[in-house]
Amino acid sequence: MMEKIEIVAAEINYLIANTQTMTLATLDSAGVPEASMAPFIHDAATRQFYTAVSGLSPHTAYLAAKKPVGIMIITDEQGAPQVLGRKRVSYTCDVHEIFRETEICHMLYEQFKAKFGGIMELLFQLPDFRLFGLDPLSGRYIAGFGGAYLLKGDSITPIGPDNLRKGPGLEQAP
Repeated sequence: MMEKIEIVAAEINYLIANTQTMTLATLDSAGVPEASMAPFIHDAATRQFYTAVSGLSPHTAYLAAKKPVGIMIITDEQGAPQVLGRKRVSYTCDVHEIFRETEICHMLYEQFKAKFGGIMELLFQLPDFRLFGLDPLSGRYIAGFGGAYLLKGDSITPIGPDNLRKGPGLEQAP
């Protein structure tokens, strides 16, 4: 079983390392959902995600309020053998803002430039662009049809018929 979990961990790492954008899921102050796309970089050592977003986007105020956010990273439709079975990882994350005049902001800015090129130079010059750190609390990895896993810290637990409805925010099935 350990070998299978190591393969799943490698698949998750590969997906994250080879994807440029994530879907953000936030709620505004009235509880209205907002889904949006955002660029990200990932620190594999700390498991931290970082995203740069415009203050003009509806989700930015929610991120600034430091409320938990949902993220999803998913394989491209074009290369998927079956579009409905695409590999994807989703997390519920705590949020913190990285302020512009900090050393970590400058370091992350360089990483964003390395991953996305010159467009990041332009975006970071805009006064409304803000940087946020997203710290995964728990999540799920879908490896395709019949392959689902709960994620928490270093733990990767297969989801099967006996524990299908266990997980963040879900009750045990009757």
